[in-house]
Amino acid sequence: MAQLIIFDMEWNMGYQPKTFRYKDTEQTLRGEIIQIGAVKMEGQEIRDTFRVTLKPRIFRKLHHHVAKVTGLTQEEINRGLPIAEGLEKFRDWCGPDAALGEWGLDDVPVLKQNLVLNGLDESWPRCWYDMQRVYTSQKPRGEGESMMLENVVERLGIPKDEAFHDALADAVYTAKVCQFIDIAKGLADYPDEAGMLHELLCPKDRVRQDFKSWAGYVDGESWLTDPELRGAVCLECKKPLELDADNVWLRRGNNCMYSMGVCPQHGQQLIWLRRSRSDGLHYTFARAVETANVELSAKWKKEKKAALERTRRKREREAAEAMLRVKNAGR
Repeated sequence: MAQLIIFDMEWNMGYQPKTFRYKDTEQTLRGEIIQIGAVKMEGQEIRDTFRVTLKPRIFRKLHHHVAKVTGLTQEEINRGLPIAEGLEKFRDWCGPDAALGEWGLDDVPVLKQNLVLNGLDESWPRCWYDMQRVYTSQKPRGEGESMMLENVVERLGIPKDEAFHDALADAVYTAKVCQFIDIAKGLADYPDEAGMLHELLCPKDRVRQDFKSWAGYVDGESWLTDPELRGAVCLECKKPLELDADNVWLRRGNNCMYSMGVCPQHGQQLIWLRRSRSDGLHYTFARAVETANVELSAKWKKEKKAALERTRRKREREAAEAMLRVKNAGR
């Protein structure tokens, strides 16, 4: 098994959004790293620690909310290592083949974006884990239980010797939480991104089949334009499904959309699409198909009608606003 590094980061944010270009696609910067803390694990034991404060070059002024949460000061980050140097130091300490673990999945996307902005190799790390997921796979969350790191630490009776929201302290707390489980088994059982999408897109209470996934997309809206992602086939005869005549795709949250396909021989079938972006730079898309029974067909018809009505009202409102602007401009 690769060397496991459990890490945590704190990052600064701007008072105005910041975008950057990655492979000809505009991305929004989630934050600029100002502190990294990490521990090296050997089995269940902590063998080494790492800590560095970084001097940002984009969001140079410490945001008041970040200062309040972390306790860091403007003077401390001004004295930090230049961010590119600090990132290289962290990567060298980890080693090129290390696997990173974090509590949740917020830090690796920020890390990858910061590597890009500082001209460093964003293909590292190649392997990372959500240690909260690893933990709950063996100790399922109880009803009403918070999975915030501080709450879990308190439930387990781990001494709270250091303040939370310090990168090294949070990394150590995460490592201590994971000492209550079989880490090796948790990592061995950990699904890849396609496996996670399969869990989300094909829940046990629904019969969705023909699951497929595609990784490496930079454009998060590729599901609107790439015919391969929408090109589902009939579950029975494997012939291409005819897509909704009105080209209606309904959104379910930010990362799921669906439409109705029709097979002339085998009837209506719902086409489900889902996306994920675990590394902060690339998207993975997945598709599955579900036979539409009477209940699902009726629900689709109702939801489609409502969506078309919303679109009609929006177009009428935009047309009225455009006419008003023209009228006002002519005065």
